[in-house]
Amino acid sequence: MNKLPPVPPVLPESMSLVESPPANIDALVAPLMAARAESPIVVPTRAADLAARIPRDLPADGAPLDELLAGLEDLLLAHSRRNTHPGFFGYIASGGLPIDALANAMVGALNQNVVGYPSSPAAATIERAVLRWLANLVGYDEGADGVFLGGGSSANLTAMAAAASHQFGPDYRARGIVSAAGGKRPVVLCSKATHFSVQRAAALLGIGSDQVVAVETDAQFRLRPDALESALEREECVVCVVGSAGTTNTGAIDPLKEMAAICARHDTWFHIDAAYGGGALLSPELAPLFDGIAAADSVTMDLHKWFYNPIDSSVVLFRDPKYARSVFYETSDYVAFPPDGPPEQHMFFHLGPDLSRRFRALPAYIAFAHYGRDRLGRNVLHNVECARYLADLARYHDDLELVTAPELSIVTFRYRPKRGDVSMTDARVDDINREIRARVESEADYLLSPTTVNGRPVLRACIINHATRASHIEGLVSRVREIGVELSG
Repeated sequence: MNKLPPVPPVLPESMSLVESPPANIDALVAPLMAARAESPIVVPTRAADLAARIPRDLPADGAPLDELLAGLEDLLLAHSRRNTHPGFFGYIASGGLPIDALANAMVGALNQNVVGYPSSPAAATIERAVLRWLANLVGYDEGADGVFLGGGSSANLTAMAAAASHQFGPDYRARGIVSAAGGKRPVVLCSKATHFSVQRAAALLGIGSDQVVAVETDAQFRLRPDALESALEREECVVCVVGSAGTTNTGAIDPLKEMAAICARHDTWFHIDAAYGGGALLSPELAPLFDGIAAADSVTMDLHKWFYNPIDSSVVLFRDPKYARSVFYETSDYVAFPPDGPPEQHMFFHLGPDLSRRFRALPAYIAFAHYGRDRLGRNVLHNVECARYLADLARYHDDLELVTAPELSIVTFRYRPKRGDVSMTDARVDDINREIRARVESEADYLLSPTTVNGRPVLRACIINHATRASHIEGLVSRVREIGVELSG
């Protein structure tokens, strides 16, 4: 007869993780939310100074929660970049919405692993609803599908993997890129202004970053359709063409309709990176700028950019999802679901690389359902109006120079000392503009990103903050001119 095994010893109460949730969540979150729009936007500090405030080794004994949180609040309030600040023009980073803390608290409390419907019925249903709303914005029909991912880089990678399946056939997954290409050189075509995530995706897919071929652009940094046609005729193995619906540096929109028609003639996958610009589809006045997007085979949109959603919330949409399924579909003894089963068997990992997935769609669902398309779209349009106002001010003042006018909400300009001073060489003007940007950032009421256009430094303002108003644009311009006068003597 088998002997009954011993019962595990009782876990000491001091070691149990089962406890009531903190009662002071609101009190902790409130000051963090309140500080999001306060100056300074960012405090310059040494990494070593911050690291010194964090335990070097994993603590063996825990600290009292109140004590721990008090120290964290002090650290985070002082040394977090405040993207919600109305003077934050530095990068394509959403400031988020007032409801974000609520939405993310619900995500944490529910702790859903949204692999698919069987693992989280409510979360999967909500995610598919948001994906349907976004597909409708793009203009896709009911056969479209998509998946939430962590960022635009993952979304572009996922789309390009589906494009490879379209180019090489369903056995591409098993054979790999070298065998599938059959000795030909697989390439990806896009403009030089396209986001560098395309090169990274090409490297990860085995295409090679050197095989991302830059197609010529016009004076506004938009891909030239005639140059694309020539490239497609010249290259014998094009995995996909990538168009930009809002480039990172200047916000340029490629000629999407013409590109879609060219790709259709060549039976080539057309992917649109609308990670930044996709939010403009919420505005009826701006949506026509994206004419042709419905003809794309796939579209990337980052909701944590111009949809004002919190990080991380990106989507990739497929006009025909079968090519994504041919790459990502997997089955096993413990996960056996058909690729085209009923909704109750839907699996998100059939369309993208993630298996375990947090409930990313909930903040988006709450934002869309609470604010509605009209209200969100009007804020997006106001951002564009502010960008146009900044461009007009740059044209108006004779000591400013507009470098690129906004197609969306990115403006590049520079300070240009009044003509007539022969000592003001281009090199000296470049130095002044670098110093202006650095001074503006150090004063902490405005933040501009460092970049170059046509090889020269510019002042770049990216306006995707729902808190930004015309007065903040005026304040920025005034301060740039004041510093410029001081530096130019």
